[in-house]
Amino acid sequence: MAACNLMLVQGGGPTAVFNASLAACIEEARSDRSVHKIYGARFGTAGLSRGEVCDLTGISVSELSLLRNTPGAALGSSRFKPSEEDLHRELDTLRALDVHHMLFLGGNGTMHGALLFAEFCSTQGYSIEVVGIPKTVDNDLSGTDRSPGFASAARYVAQSTQDLGLDLRSLPQPVTILETMGRSVGWLAAAAVLARNSAGGAPHIVLVPEVPFDQDAFLAAVQQVVTRQGWAVVVAAEGICNADGSLVYSATDPAQQDPLKRPLTGGVARHLAGTIAKQLKMRCRHEAPGLLGRASIAHRSAQDLQDAVDVAITGVQALLNNQNGHMVALTPIGSPQATTLIPLQEVAGVERTIPETWLSGGPLAVNEACLQYLRPLVGPLPQYAQELPTLSLSTTGVH
Repeated sequence: MAACNLMLVQGGGPTAVFNASLAACIEEARSDRSVHKIYGARFGTAGLSRGEVCDLTGISVSELSLLRNTPGAALGSSRFKPSEEDLHRELDTLRALDVHHMLFLGGNGTMHGALLFAEFCSTQGYSIEVVGIPKTVDNDLSGTDRSPGFASAARYVAQSTQDLGLDLRSLPQPVTILETMGRSVGWLAAAAVLARNSAGGAPHIVLVPEVPFDQDAFLAAVQQVVTRQGWAVVVAAEGICNADGSLVYSATDPAQQDPLKRPLTGGVARHLAGTIAKQLKMRCRHEAPGLLGRASIAHRSAQDLQDAVDVAITGVQALLNNQNGHMVALTPIGSPQATTLIPLQEVAGVERTIPETWLSGGPLAVNEACLQYLRPLVGPLPQYAQELPTLSLSTTGVH
């Protein structure tokens, strides 16, 4: 193909492997002789509309190596709903740089934005090739077996649950609630079940949005666990809902809305802790690692890193082979090919929840089928010493 210029756009929440995809995009694009310039939009399409662009063509090999192992979004990201005026300004930026090929790296919002921007360019008579590269810790992108960013965040949740359980086993106190991200899906909360390695180990109760919250049943389950062993760990997804679909908790202050005017869902652990204290008269702590869970490079999953690189390489190749209007999708582990392509129209606006057949109906929310899916993504967790046996003086002859 004739020489071309590329524009890379990062959108939505950062992850531990987002920049690994970015670095792989740059490396793969530079290896193709048809690519003349590689540009990056600063802070997503918001920056593109302001003409804020950086030239990535000459970034050094050493910097690319560092970028691959840096969490966050090196270009800067945004959650931005452009007006028609914004779209015209974005297009003006592309015209000025003679860009006709774009890679959108991100989640649901980014894929939807990629589709809308491609459609807008078409109405303006501007030729543009667009390919989406998946990314989200929520794992809620449709059409792909998993999304880069999820496995590392899931590993953080699983190991944190395991470590929290050992802390409480050491100095028992009634209840601690660990809150996970995910907005309206429970994939991250479900990963906590991987930590459970004994009948009495954490977690004891897992709450996901896919299962309606029943406060009376929840309180009864907490009481049962504490009565049996003196302490309990609850893992709650931030977006759990009541039977009528309303959030169990969300911020009501307009100042706490995100740029898309959605209420922040974080805070459900604090809310549930207050409910337990009031209704069961028990001390209850709450932990909400929040952004720490999606930014932790120390908990990066090996499979997640490989996935982030694979989707980037496939995305660049698809773009340069004129496979316009697709998102790269990961296939199940063990498939003959690691990636495939799916039309953006089948992805935009479609949310992937935990399949009903993977829900257990019990206190841990998910069954073995879900855990079999999660294990190879998260990888093996650290092995710890088991609880030491109690020495009974009555059996030793000591009086």
